[in-house]
Amino acid sequence: IKSIATMPTTPTSIALVDADASSLTVSWPELKTSADEVTYELQFRQSKSDGDNFQTLSSTLKSTQARKKNLEPGTSYKFRVRVASSLSDDDFVTHDTPFSTLTSDEETNRMAAPTAEGDGNRAAIVRWEAAKDGKGAEGYELQMRENVGGSPWSTLASNFKSTEVRKKNLDNVTGYQFRVRPAGDASDASVFSPASNAVVGPTLGWEMKHLFRDLDDETVLRGTNEVSLDDALAGKDIVLLYASAHWCGPCRQFTPQLANWYRSMKTTPEGKKVEVVFLSADHDERSFRQYYATQPWLAVPYDADAREGLMAHIRVSGIPRLCVLDGRTGRILEDNAVGKPMDIKRWKSLAGNK
Repeated sequence: IKSIATMPTTPTSIALVDADASSLTVSWPELKTSADEVTYELQFRQSKSDGDNFQTLSSTLKSTQARKKNLEPGTSYKFRVRVASSLSDDDFVTHDTPFSTLTSDEETNRMAAPTAEGDGNRAAIVRWEAAKDGKGAEGYELQMRENVGGSPWSTLASNFKSTEVRKKNLDNVTGYQFRVRPAGDASDASVFSPASNAVVGPTLGWEMKHLFRDLDDETVLRGTNEVSLDDALAGKDIVLLYASAHWCGPCRQFTPQLANWYRSMKTTPEGKKVEVVFLSADHDERSFRQYYATQPWLAVPYDADAREGLMAHIRVSGIPRLCVLDGRTGRILEDNAVGKPMDIKRWKSLAGNK
């Protein structure tokens, strides 16, 4: 999965969000007014019509996005918007290039909308189905827009060779949308897919950060590598704290069982939202490293104050101990899951995240 960064933009005019053969969805920047709640007036006309021949679509719009239906296929239109209380045509915000509905053939042949889901700290995975008739042989052009009024589409890359990409640095809390089309010569005759669902790049909640507040440099271990706490746990629905030690016989018996479950769980979609963090109860760092080398999940470094702080927080009095936390709030969902069904759906239900 290739990763790419974000280029923020400042909306200044009406932008086209999506088009099909009979409708256009447009978006505009929030217009300043002294009123507590802004109401917008949106007008439209065919671009070939007289410049003053605008029709009012609505004068009671509360949001900065609207969809005009029942339009003619393959036809260009112009839109303009202003605060509904304004009486001056000079206050209208518009766009330079007309927006066109698709022809029937374009709508039939274009690619399906991509899907987008949060994946770690301020990141998302975007996936799309391969284009039909080999049109994606030269790759795909992928575009993105911030899910805010008037935000335009911008090209992230013009020829992705795969049908999946990881997008990083998604900082806008209102989310992002994506669309795709075949690249190369095929793009000359291809329109973009419909827009994806809006996705927000997950961040780690302050409650979880507070639990790990004594973590040195805010990093945990994944194998022999250090990773930031945000990258490790942001977007996780469930976090399991595993207190264990090599000197403990029941621990040595349970750890391989947990590891098998973990590896199997990680191959499922819901498993990507679950993580395990090892809290060592070993007597020295050498024993910790030898024992942790057999484990596939994260670990709090042995010399970090957070290790003992977390064990105190979940009141470890015996091991093995597998404490199930709500990954968003840090709330304890199950005091000890050792010897119990490893039921992610039940844990998510307890967290109120079905």
